[in-house]
Amino acid sequence: MRYVIGCDIGSQALKAVLWSEEGQVVATGGQEYPIVYPRPAWAEQDANYWLQAMEKVIPRLLGEPGVSARDVVAIGIDGTVDAFVPVNENGEPGAPCILWMDRRAVEQCDRIAELISPEKLFDITGLNLDPSHTAAKILWLRDHNPEAYDRTRKFMPPATFVVYKLTGKCAVDFSNASSTMIFDVRSRQWSQELLDLMEIPLELLPEVRPATDVVGSLTNEAARGLGLSADTLVVVGCGDEHASCVGAGVIDPGIVADILGTAEPVCTPSHQPVFDSSQLVETHCHADPDRWLLENPGFVSGGNYRWFRDNFGTLEDFTVDVSDLSSYDLLNLEASSVNPGSDGLIFLPCMMGAMAPEWNAKARGVIYGLTLKHSRQHIIRAILEGSAYALRSIIERMQATGCVVKEIRAVGGGAKGDLLRQIRADVTGIPVVLMSTIETTALGAALLAAVGAGLSPNLKEASERTIKVVQVNYPIPANQRIYDRGYEHFLKVYNSLKECFEYCEI
Repeated sequence: MRYVIGCDIGSQALKAVLWSEEGQVVATGGQEYPIVYPRPAWAEQDANYWLQAMEKVIPRLLGEPGVSARDVVAIGIDGTVDAFVPVNENGEPGAPCILWMDRRAVEQCDRIAELISPEKLFDITGLNLDPSHTAAKILWLRDHNPEAYDRTRKFMPPATFVVYKLTGKCAVDFSNASSTMIFDVRSRQWSQELLDLMEIPLELLPEVRPATDVVGSLTNEAARGLGLSADTLVVVGCGDEHASCVGAGVIDPGIVADILGTAEPVCTPSHQPVFDSSQLVETHCHADPDRWLLENPGFVSGGNYRWFRDNFGTLEDFTVDVSDLSSYDLLNLEASSVNPGSDGLIFLPCMMGAMAPEWNAKARGVIYGLTLKHSRQHIIRAILEGSAYALRSIIERMQATGCVVKEIRAVGGGAKGDLLRQIRADVTGIPVVLMSTIETTALGAALLAAVGAGLSPNLKEASERTIKVVQVNYPIPANQRIYDRGYEHFLKVYNSLKECFEYCEI
């Protein structure tokens, strides 16, 4: 039996799966690591954590009976987009990785806007002029850490960096490149026009290749660290939401992937590039080289729930020690005790700026409508509902571009919550589907490896061989009516506070 491994380099943890050529997820594993928040709206991470996590997780996957290191023929990697590692001449990080949620590069975006109109930039790249995107962060590094910038030999997104450390070779796929703000999304190559405008040398960027291409095999050092054979192949890999779409079978139009992690990317495939005139939804390349992806790259969602748990969750931490429920299960139970609409409480999920209902780096999280009637349980449910309202705003823009949305596939750790899925169905009016595997991001990375190693002819076949629908949450009409009013209030609260957000520090 032959196997492949998929590794997801997430914001807060590495997750990995062992996949067999029969289409079975044989084993899973994970390892958390920290994020550093030096200032409001800043987020950094030591890139070395990712390799250290792999060296802990992958040997545990190989503990399955009957699986030996030589049975693993390939590895696929995905990683967070809109992040980069400045790699120096020694092949090491020259500075911390600036993560996707970091919005420090506002001044650099203002300078870019003086060089090219945001409309033209969107037409070339499919992206908003926003400090979350990589190019603005590269310019920030050049302005504020010129020594690290001058020592840099390649700017690598996380997946590319890990592949480089495993193989000694550097390549990036279309999906990761299309989130940098210096990539021509139509021609699927680096935009020399934008590179010249921003004075970023082309030689500092990786070669662009399809996600399923084999980059090389493990170096002897990497093989020893992972407990694998040096003959193990490594494919180019892709961005995290793009891998999740592959793992969820979101490859053809008509299906939305709602990826419920720290962030909540919302994606739907297209056979051609599609552009949203409001620019709420961006145009990226899919991990499948024959598809594009209309997507909102992800407002902070599960990160808000984790923030509440970590800061106000003492009760859950105690209770989870004496039950089989996770702390999030206990939070969901509390939320379920409150009526839909949270008795008028509204939460804006803008804890690290907004990407829905519009892009606004200065927006901040808000709990609106508090009264003495409201309890802790109301706040918990309002956090879930606020993310669902943001999801609805994104799907409405997808539909406005002509996309037909028949179902939402909820994936990622948050998809386990039945209440969370039902709220999303009620708020959007669209059935929400639970798949047989919710950790589709690492699975998608594994399927890239399966195609690269010749275990499957294409990504669609590989995903259909692996996943099945196990449950559907249909909209409840009475709840829909409540949430239609709640959604109107959500938009009014956000729009009323836009002027106030201008005073927020970045």
